[in-house]
Amino acid sequence: MIYTVTLNPALDRFIVVEQLLAEDTTRIVSETPYAAGKGINVSRVIRELEGHGVALGLVGGYEGLQLEGLLVNAGVLADFTRISDDTRTNIILREQSKDRQYAISANGPEVHATEIGLFYQNVNKIQDMDYLILSGSLPRGVSPNLYGQLILSGKKKSAFTVLDTDGESLHESIEYQPTCIKPNIYELSRLAERELHTESEIFGFCEHLHKKGIEYVIVSRGKLGLLLSSVKQKLKAIAPPVEVESTVGAGDSVVGGFVLAHSQGKDLADCLRLACAAGTAAAGTPGTELCHRADVEDILPKVQLSNL
Repeated sequence: MIYTVTLNPALDRFIVVEQLLAEDTTRIVSETPYAAGKGINVSRVIRELEGHGVALGLVGGYEGLQLEGLLVNAGVLADFTRISDDTRTNIILREQSKDRQYAISANGPEVHATEIGLFYQNVNKIQDMDYLILSGSLPRGVSPNLYGQLILSGKKKSAFTVLDTDGESLHESIEYQPTCIKPNIYELSRLAERELHTESEIFGFCEHLHKKGIEYVIVSRGKLGLLLSSVKQKLKAIAPPVEVESTVGAGDSVVGGFVLAHSQGKDLADCLRLACAAGTAAAGTPGTELCHRADVEDILPKVQLSNL
């Protein structure tokens, strides 16, 4: 079974207005709630592509209940650990008249040590873990070291572990040797502590990561496509151009596509091809929507894959 972890989930409110009016009433044209957070997005993508997985994480309050209900109603299995503070709510505001979008992101809740301990125990009790995907930022009160502990927990179960985070969490957690990491080019450059521009520079730093025990590195580069580096293979996938509506969730769609294909026993080339199609399809959807299966199936045969 595929398990995703989102320690700082959010209830996203995608609000559309015609125009923002200063010192006057702005009427809402439409409002749509989404269960959000990087790991949750991965679970949603896997379900959209007709796979199955379980979303794990920390939720609290009315917002946490609504988030869980949205997932269950969408057919996504969820097994969250309850916390005392409320799950955060983010506002994504679309101003139609000026074709602009604003993202107002809330701070995460304060998580207490007992709640972290309970969550960790719940993860350790899982018996059918084949994949463990750790994604996103950490809420207040949670040390970056927790990702490392969860990687070790997954490895004890012989699970394929995927890490998709940034900053201190990424720096510290790679020492625990996740099976795969999925940075974008900017995150990889921050990890390398220097700008990485060319494919040669990127693959050169990936070799350093392989020596640290990381088997796969998937690097997303926007319209330049995906690079996948392993000890034995270097691959590049480029999708046909699409009209970009929003890049929110594109990286999570990449992870979902890759892991789903890998769980189905496909080779690395096909795993990267589905990852690229899913990420590209997500970029063509508005707001915090993710990829749609029909779009992924349309893009998939058009993805150009090359061995490097």
